[in-house]
Amino acid sequence: MNPYPYCIVAAVSEKALAAIIENGGRGSYRDQHPWLMARDMFDAARAQGAFVPLLLATGTPLELAHWAKIVDVDCDELHRGMWESRCDFDTLESVSPIFTALDSLMLKPGDDELRREHLEGVRPWRRALDERHVRPYAICETPAFIGVALQEQG
Repeated sequence: MNPYPYCIVAAVSEKALAAIIENGGRGSYRDQHPWLMARDMFDAARAQGAFVPLLLATGTPLELAHWAKIVDVDCDELHRGMWESRCDFDTLESVSPIFTALDSLMLKPGDDELRREHLEGVRPWRRALDERHVRPYAICETPAFIGVALQEQG
C-alpha cells in the first residue's frame, strides 16, 4: 500500500506520546474539533488503495517525532456545535532526526494551485509548515521519507 500524496500533522504532549509508545505504539488521537476534511481525505485515499500518514509533533518548539498509518477517522457531533473526532493509527515509527523540523513539511496547496500545476505544469509556490498551522491539525504534502521507510521495511 502506497502513501497518499497528503498527510495529517498533529501536536501531542510528550506525556501522551510516551503513553502511546508504552502501550505498543498503536492508539487513537482524540480532538474536540471536527476532523471532517481529514475524514474525507482518509476516505479518498482508501478508495485509491493508499493510506494517509499521521505525523505527530511534540516538544517546545514543536518537532516531528513519530509517524504512523491512519487506520480510521471518525467524527461525531455529540450535540449542536460539540464534536469529538478520533483518528486511529497503526504502530508508530520514529522520524529520523534529520527530518524533525516542522518546516521540512510543506502545507497542501489549494485546489486551484494543484489544478494549475496539473494543467500547465507550473509548480506553485509552497508554504512551509509552522506551529500556527498544527492545531487542531495540518494537511501537508506527504514527505518522501515515508515512502523510503516503507521500501526499507519490505
